[in-house]
This record gives sequence, C-alpha cells and structure tokens, in this order.
Amino acid sequence: MPAISTFKNHRIHWVREHTSTALRSHLIAFWLENGALADPLEAWRRTFEVACVAIDEGGRIAGVSSVHSAGFGGNGASYWFYRTFIRPDCRTIGLAPRMFACTHEQLALAYADEPQAPAGMMLIADNPKLESPAGIRLSQRAGLTHLGYTDSGQSIWHRLFNESAL
Repeated sequence: MPAISTFKNHRIHWVREHTSTALRSHLIAFWLENGALADPLEAWRRTFEVACVAIDEGGRIAGVSSVHSAGFGGNGASYWFYRTFIRPDCRTIGLAPRMFACTHEQLALAYADEPQAPAGMMLIADNPKLESPAGIRLSQRAGLTHLGYTDSGQSIWHRLFNESAL
C-alpha cells in the first residue's frame, strides 16, 4: 500500500480493513515486544481496529493508530475512539499528532457520506504528559476540544468531522 503521508523518516500507511495475516502478525509482535499489550489474544483482536501504521526507514513498525466505534454522551451520536502507540525509540515530537491527523482525515473521507457514521473522533488521554500545558496546547493544535474527565480522571477530547453536524 502506498504511503498517505510522511513524517521525517517515517511513511504512514492507511490499512483500515486491509490488514493481511502477515501484517497482523507484525502488529502483534510490535505490541507485545514493546509492552503496549501483554495478551496475544487481545493484540490479535486489536489488529482489526488498526487505522494507520507508521514504518521507519528500516521497514519496521514505528507506530500504530487504531479506532473502534462506540456511542458517547446523551445525544445518541457515535464516535471513533482513538488509540495510538509509538515505539519508544521513535517518540519524536510530531509523529503522534501526524498519525492522529492522518487517521482523522482518512476516516472523514471514508465515511463522510454515511449519515449513521460516527460524528468524529474521541480520545481518552491516558498519558499524563498530555495533561501538562504543553500537552494541552498540542491537543488543541490538533483540533481537539476538551470535554471533561472520566471517572478515573483522564481527559476526554474530541474532534468532529463536521462541526455543524451536532
């Protein structure tokens, strides 16, 4: 698959609904070897939620974004709940936001004409660095709006595909 974007020495590929057996195998190994997930069965299940994969100059997975659709709030709207994991040695400023932007753009393009499709992307910030002033600015620059906090104190952010839709 051709890259949809690049960032420094990384190529970002849109793979949603196109993960092969070989790619799933690489994704599982990536998550397990880097401590993102401990359960191989959960890692396999999540391979079907992968949206974008960043590949480094050596051809190795550097980062993965994934989404799953679920309802949120009392208005009946559904959202794509977003996750990302970047390999520790690839955590340079800018790769994670680029993956978020690519995922948002591709989901908006893929489902824009479907009235029942999710209204946007939701992000539950489980990284304490995102709670810092710099992290908040980064989230705002990515077009995210802060909605509040989960019961466990994690920030809830979202970005709609069409701001006038809700």
